[in-house]
Order: sequence, then C-alpha cells, then structure tokens
Amino acid sequence: MDRKKYIGIIMGRIYKKNNRLLLSGILEQMRHLGYSAFIFTLNEECYNDKVRFGERNLFSALSPEQLDGLIFAPYTFSSEYFYEYIEGCLRENFRKPIVRIGAEEESGLSVWYDDRAEITEITLHLIYGHGCRKLLCLTGPDGTRVAHNRAEGFADALRSAGLSAGEDDIIYGDFWIWSAQELAEDIASGRRKAPDGVVCCNDTMAVALCDALAERGISVPEDIIVTGYDGFNESRLHVPAVTTYQTSQETLGRRAMCRLFEAMTGRTSEPLCTERGVLLRRESCGCNSNSETISAKDLGIIADEGILDCTVSASFYEAATLNDFTMRMFEMQYKFMDSSRFGTERLFLCLCDDWDAVMQTSSGREYRTEGYSDMMYLIGSEGSRMTFPLSEILPAAIDKEAPTSAFILPVHFQDQCFGYIALEVNDVADDFNLEFIRYCREVNNALKFLCTQNELKRLLYRRKLVQSRDELTGLYIFEQSGDMWDELCKSAADNGELLYIVAISAGGLRNIENDSGYVESDKYLAAFADVLSKSCTSREKLFKFGEKSFVMTGSGRSPEKRPEAYLKEVEESIWRSNFYTDERYMVYARSDTKILPAGEKLSAEAASDMIGRMISGLAGSLNNQLSEHLHYSELIELRKEIFLHPETDWNGEMCCERLNISKSYFHKIYTKLFGVSFMQDLQKSRLNCAKKLLVTTSMLLPDIAEKCGYDYYNFMRVFKKETGMTPTQYRKSRNLN
Repeated sequence: MDRKKYIGIIMGRIYKKNNRLLLSGILEQMRHLGYSAFIFTLNEECYNDKVRFGERNLFSALSPEQLDGLIFAPYTFSSEYFYEYIEGCLRENFRKPIVRIGAEEESGLSVWYDDRAEITEITLHLIYGHGCRKLLCLTGPDGTRVAHNRAEGFADALRSAGLSAGEDDIIYGDFWIWSAQELAEDIASGRRKAPDGVVCCNDTMAVALCDALAERGISVPEDIIVTGYDGFNESRLHVPAVTTYQTSQETLGRRAMCRLFEAMTGRTSEPLCTERGVLLRRESCGCNSNSETISAKDLGIIADEGILDCTVSASFYEAATLNDFTMRMFEMQYKFMDSSRFGTERLFLCLCDDWDAVMQTSSGREYRTEGYSDMMYLIGSEGSRMTFPLSEILPAAIDKEAPTSAFILPVHFQDQCFGYIALEVNDVADDFNLEFIRYCREVNNALKFLCTQNELKRLLYRRKLVQSRDELTGLYIFEQSGDMWDELCKSAADNGELLYIVAISAGGLRNIENDSGYVESDKYLAAFADVLSKSCTSREKLFKFGEKSFVMTGSGRSPEKRPEAYLKEVEESIWRSNFYTDERYMVYARSDTKILPAGEKLSAEAASDMIGRMISGLAGSLNNQLSEHLHYSELIELRKEIFLHPETDWNGEMCCERLNISKSYFHKIYTKLFGVSFMQDLQKSRLNCAKKLLVTTSMLLPDIAEKCGYDYYNFMRVFKKETGMTPTQYRKSRNLN
C-alpha cells in the first residue's frame, strides 16, 4: 500500500475571512490531487517573549519525513518576529519543496495575485466613476516586487486615461500606518498639494490615512477620496467604509497548491476553477455601500455568548487528573464546533512525555521550554490513547484512508511547553474560528493549573514521605505509613492473594549498648536493616517498627512458603555479614509471622496494634533468653570461629571444655540463643565455605572437601542433599550466571 501523501501549510490568523478563504482554496485543490494536510498555526502573536517561545515550539513538529512539501503564507502573520523565525526554521530544517504565497521570487517558489491589473481597475474607477484627475499612489517599500507591481498598475490606469504620472505621484511607504500618517501630515501642512484621491495599495494604509486626514480636519471623501486593496474586514467596519478590491483568495490558494504539486512531482496541474476578484465600492470614494451585507462569521466574531461565559474554564479547573481533564475537554467541543459536525470531526491532545515534569537543576526548578519530546502521548476525542514518534505529527494508527486536514496549534503556558492540539476537519475549515482559539487558550491555562496541582501534590507527598522515614535506616516507619498499608491490602485483594506479615526483632543489641554504647549499637542496627531490605523481593516492603524492630509485608497465592524462605535468607546474610569481619559482636533475628485470611480488611491502626503485640512477644522471648546466657560472649566468639574455620574438627566435647560446661547444657543454651543447633551451624559453616571455594577457585573437589572439614564421600552426599545439585553442577550454574 502506497504511503499517504501529506503537505504542510503554515498560516496565521485563519479565523479571518480572507485567510480562511485562502486556506479553503488550498484544501480544495489539495483533496483533488489526493493529498492530506497538516495546518500549522498559532494561538496568538504578542510581544511577550515567554509567550513567543511557547508558540514557536510548534514548528519543531514540522517533519520533513512526513511532509512531501509545504505552503507558507508569511503575510497572514501580523508579527515580523514569527515570519522571520519560521523562515529560519524552514531554511535550516526543511529541504522539501516550499511555495511561499506573496513572497519575493528570490525566496524560492512564489505565487501571488495579478494585483497590477486589479490596482488598474481601482484607479480607473476613480478616474471615470468620480472624475478624479490628480491622483496619488501610496504603495509598499521600494525595492519589493509587490510594491512595484501595484505602482505599475496605477501608472497603467493613468496612461490609459491619457493622464500623466509624475515621479512624486507614486509614494513608496511601508504597507503599515506610519507612511499613511506621514502623507496626511504632508497634505495638511501644504508640503504636498492636496490630490483628488489617493490609491492605497493595501487596506491597512487606507484605513490609517482616512483616520490621519480626519484628525487634521480633512474629510473623506468630501475633500479627498481614499481607496484600499485586499478586501479585509477592517475596511468594511471603518467609518467611512473604505472602497477596496477583494481579491479571490480561493483562486490564489488553488494556484499555490498547483505550484507545489508541480515542484513535488514534476507534473503540471490546473486550478479546479478561477474567479476574478471584485471591486467593493463604498463611502470612502463617494459610492453607497448600504446594500453590502456581512455576517458575524465573516467578521470572525462571536455571535452569541458561547465561550465568553465561564463554563469552560470552571469545568477544566475542576479536573484533578489528566484523564478527568481530557474528558471535560472533549465534552466542551460544542462550544466551538458546529452541531452538524459534532462527532464527525476529531480532536486530539498530543502531550510531551514530560509535560508536567519539573526538573531540579543548578539554576533552580525548570520545565520543558525548547521543542517537543521524541515520543508524544495522544489522547483522542474518539477514545484513542497511544504513544507515537513526533516525526509522525499524528499517529499513523489513527489515520483515515481518505484525504484529511488537521489544524495543529501549540499547547503551552507562556514558555512552558506541553505539546500541541490537533483538530481534524472534514471538507470545510469553518470550525477553526475565534471560539476555537479561545477554547485552545483555556486548554493551555487549565493544563498549567493541572501541572501546578500535580507538582504541589508531589511536593506534599514527598514531604510526607520524608517525615515518615526513619533517619537511621532510611526505611518508612510503619506507624506513619497508613496509605502504603492500604495500597498493599487493596493490591492483594485485587489480585486474589493472601497478605502476610513478618515481624522481626534484632537480638544482641543490648549487649552492644552495654559494652560500647548506643552509637555502636546504631551501626549494627543499620547494617541489620540493610540485610533485611536486600532479602526482600520486589513485591515486598520493609518498614521500621518501634525503636529496634521491623515488619516485612508481602502477598502471594501460597504465602506460607515465602516467610520461611525470607527468614532463612536473612539468617544466612546476617551470619555472612558478621562472621567474615573482625567485629566483636553479633546481631541475630527473631521473628513472628501472620497470614491474613483472604478478603479480610485490616485497617492500618489495627495492623499496627497486631504487629505491636507480635514485637512485644519477640522482645519478651529475647530478654528471657539473654538472662539465662551467662556464657553469651563466649558463645558468640565460638560461633565466629566455627564459621571462620570450618575445616577444624569441631565437636561437642571440644566446645564444652572451652566453656567449662556440661555437654547437655552446652547444646541447650546454644540452640536457645541462636535458634539452631550446634551441628546445624557447623554444617552450615562448612557448606558456606564449600560454595565459596567452588565459585571463586578452581580447586579439585577432594581438596575442597578436606578444606571444609569433610571426607570426600560425605561431602558429595551432604552437598547434594542440602542444595539439590552436585558440587560440579553448582560450580557450572554459578559460573554461567
């Protein structure tokens, strides 16, 4: 299947009648030739630098990969800043064919009206319709093709009427108000003889000249006739209404598309139809324009209250989440969209992946201000939700087979860049109006409000988290983490899992406090917490509880197996951490486990009470246990040596002689203090040593067995029984990892 063909169109102020007609001509010819369009336009043009930065980000979405060519109408922008910025972007980044409407030929491909003949028609109307003999022409800047072309049309009319045109009769101005005001001053002061009429080569200068003459006591048309050119609505609204020439914008648009088609394909195309412009005779030349009618839509104004009420902003600002906001946003489309097209035209909000992110930098907190992210997130009025690359402008997945047209406008608040909004229309562009512009501004403001809300919530939440963390271990304090507990309970219920709780107390800390003080005890407690944390899976959470206790929570379908495995892993990690150092003390774990019945709802307060009782039970057990251990220090030292020197021929008699106690009492207090028997610890120390040697050395198995205090046969049997694999298999599996 052939790739769908797209062109880009860059225009400003499309809500104005002439610009909308120009666009209609382009789109009509475009659809005839089988193309679709992305129309890039702005919300506003102002002199605020931050707003300019926010608006101009739109042009980073211009994708040469997606567009086959581009039509640019510079004169539709009121700000020279944007005209120059867009030109710079196109020269630097866009190598496909570009047709510029109204630009000089030196800029590349260009199309314009036949304004020479049209200015001739206006001038002849003044000569033959109103008997003018002394006429002036106020045109644009000297050296520009369009200004000279219109001046030549003026001269053509004078020659055809047998009148002469002196050098002073053609005045090169600026296509703006300043040259018109200067001419009015020259006439009023007598520096220039008053003419019968002035042919202004655009409506802006004509309106400005009428006002400047009136300020100096010169009446239009009684004293001097004034005409304009372009047919802008401002000339109709002015008092007196200005005679002007309304050019055929549709024909100009069709010709621009034909010119672009030829540049893209090498094939020629003729406009579907051509219409001549029309001379609009009004009061500024002495004609009567009472029969001329103009609609509110032609004027680009709002005919009723519409979006001028506060319902849109009130609805948008109530949104607490992005999903809630977009739902309200799409509900409010009726504020700008004709009811007959509601549901047939699609609206899309395309956001940068970091639209509400605020980064902490060396210069303070900053947000995105330059360009859009490489990947964008789309939310559509028809229900679509997807991520897509910026180079597509709109996702290919939502494209239609038939030619389409989509208006693309920037979404920002001052210089903070959010993304862009896209309105996909059918055959007409009427839904791009002032109501839509104001709607988009409401979207901009509401997104900033939502962004600020999100940042405030984030800061408050982080502050709450900081306050609920234990300073020593960095763990969250269970008693201050009720929200997390509620989330764990909800997650377990949603997944049909059982929730388990493991309460853990650290033994041995009191001995450290008595011997070396609280600072040393805190070091061991922090190390103990680190071991507990590293032994948790990704789905489990560890909390600090009270002064020296902890609680681990998790969920599963058979959770009774996990607490046992967790405690075994903790125990091994603790012994490794302690016995492979030169430290004099040992911290060990005592625990209690609860598994909540499926579906049971336990509040954070109730859970805290239950864990408190579990911890109290563990503390009582530890205190009773330690009071009986007169040989605590000797046992700790003995256990270290067992793990440091597993090759020694350890036995109960040797240990009893060392502590000077009976064999039965030795085994009893050893098991009660450490929770495992002497023989289990000895087996564990030898297996740990064997595992380490298998992984870190190339020693032969008989040598490893001897090094760990085994004979070869017993080593092979015990290792297979404890690990489920032979020593050789264990070595290979660890080396592969």
